[in-house]
Amino acid sequence: MFEDLKVIDEVRIDLTSSSVVFKRIDSKHLKITKFVNSLVSSKIVNLSVEEAVSLRPIPPLGNMTNVNYLMVRFPEPITLLPKSSTYLNLKVPTNLGVFVGDTLIDSIPLGRVKYALYGPSDLGDLCRYVDEKVVNSTPKEFLGDMSVNITSAYDSSLNLSRVVIPIEGMMVLLLHDGQIKFNEVSVRCLSPQHVEVFTKIKTSLPPNEVRYSSKARESSYIMKFGV
Repeated sequence: MFEDLKVIDEVRIDLTSSSVVFKRIDSKHLKITKFVNSLVSSKIVNLSVEEAVSLRPIPPLGNMTNVNYLMVRFPEPITLLPKSSTYLNLKVPTNLGVFVGDTLIDSIPLGRVKYALYGPSDLGDLCRYVDEKVVNSTPKEFLGDMSVNITSAYDSSLNLSRVVIPIEGMMVLLLHDGQIKFNEVSVRCLSPQHVEVFTKIKTSLPPNEVRYSSKARESSYIMKFGV
């Protein structure tokens, strides 16, 4: 799945709920057609027959809809005691990124695509949405492990059922053994209407275990419409 391809004629890759076809138009041009949830889109790229496309795991972007955030709903809500800390280990689907060199030219979902609005219709943010049903319908080899560290500075108990993460701060690491991991996410709860989400791009994994890692930058998001 995650490999470099030189397309001489035509290559088709069938996925769970989508597929992508790479078809050589001529020696200088390649057509990419993707089929996702009964939607079809295509593009032509000026890629010579000597050049390769690289297929790599990337964060879960939207499909023909631009989103900047990922909303992950926990399998079960967690109740945080006053001024306490805990952590969650979550599974999150990835997308298949099509690269030429370091340039991303297309993205194909590897799991079911759902969207949700965080906040009111006039002020909220559209998010790629992941819940237990989405995770369970995604093949295990396309799921990444995400560690979420949670700290509550609130004086009372607090129920947390979801987290909103800036996608630009998400880094995907593909290990040599085929495992996929995301970078760490930190959550700081000040109140039910003020929860700060941070991403960290440093990893404790030894470099020799990592086959590929996507680019990201440390980012933050404030959840102010409830948790």
